[in-house]
Amino acid sequence: MAEGLEVADGPNVADGPNVADGLNVADGLFDGTIALPRAVVLRDALEHNIATMAAYCRAQGVRLAPHAKTTMCPAIVARQLQAGAWAVTVADPRQALVLDAPRILIANQVVDPGSLRQLHVLRDREVYCYADSTASLEALESVAFPGLRVLVEIGVPAGRTGLRDDTAALELARRVEAGPLALGGIAAFEGILDPGPRLDALLERLAGLAGRIDGIVTLGGSVHFDRAVQALPDLAPRLVLRSGCYVTHDGGYYDRLSPFGSHATGPYRLREALEVWGTVLSRPEPELAVVGIGRRDVSHDAGLPSVRHLRRHGNTTATPDPGDLEVTALNDQHLILRLPADHPLAVGDAVGLSVSHPCTTFDKWRSVLIVDEGYSVVEDAPTLF
Repeated sequence: MAEGLEVADGPNVADGPNVADGLNVADGLFDGTIALPRAVVLRDALEHNIATMAAYCRAQGVRLAPHAKTTMCPAIVARQLQAGAWAVTVADPRQALVLDAPRILIANQVVDPGSLRQLHVLRDREVYCYADSTASLEALESVAFPGLRVLVEIGVPAGRTGLRDDTAALELARRVEAGPLALGGIAAFEGILDPGPRLDALLERLAGLAGRIDGIVTLGGSVHFDRAVQALPDLAPRLVLRSGCYVTHDGGYYDRLSPFGSHATGPYRLREALEVWGTVLSRPEPELAVVGIGRRDVSHDAGLPSVRHLRRHGNTTATPDPGDLEVTALNDQHLILRLPADHPLAVGDAVGLSVSHPCTTFDKWRSVLIVDEGYSVVEDAPTLF
């Protein structure tokens, strides 16, 4: 671990909260007590992912501020903090207000009056917030409090927020230091870039600016965090990663792109922890089945879900799908499956889906069920979107 960097091991993630009020630990996903569709998080895979990312950050000497907008689930965020997360990243003050974290990183500009009012409610916490213009800085200065720290954000042409010019970034940093707020460091987001010259140029800019701007250096989404660590080794004690989707991973978009996906050959590999289960409602044609899961239940912005498990009606165990079921369409309340005419899938059977992009599945549920390997409920975990 890098000198001067404190990353607490924390208690084992298995020490998290247990079963919520109103649920019995004997309740199971397939015993008729829980209505489908339902989103579930596999506890063992969840805890493996949290421990994996924590171990990687400790080994690299960097800090982790996981982006809570992935789950907005206090029970999961608590496990991440218990495993040693340095802070919690959110997208806006409203998200910070509903999460119990003493140190918050708001990875965005806060400029509208209502959000600034919410930001001021956080004045008893340590809060890092972005600025990429005099106007956004002045907005933060209007609600100045001792724990508020400004991160000068840099960005890329045709990208999102962030200063495109390094001279302007240095000027804004000097403007922060001359005002009532503390300079917290610099920030960027590289996740929208493909590997190549644009990503390399952004990392080079960060390295150069870090030599002239004090404080933390934060970047590292769920796709290129390893590239950031490799490209900025001298900044390790100051580097704060903001990966979010690692916590449940997925079976689609992030599994393909994450350096810790199923294709990984190194010591770190994430497991898919999020599934959405629904019931077969109809076999109206020999090669077509309709499942009671729709756009309101599962993500579809980064590819359609795929079938991961099946549970035949009357059975209490799930079996892996052999790969002959294909999701071809998703409507508001229905999912369309193509399958061989002789496939035994029948009305009343349950289908467990692998998602592609966990963020836009979690936000469809008021709570997710954390389950053990036998799909018995461990916890009914609310989400606070």
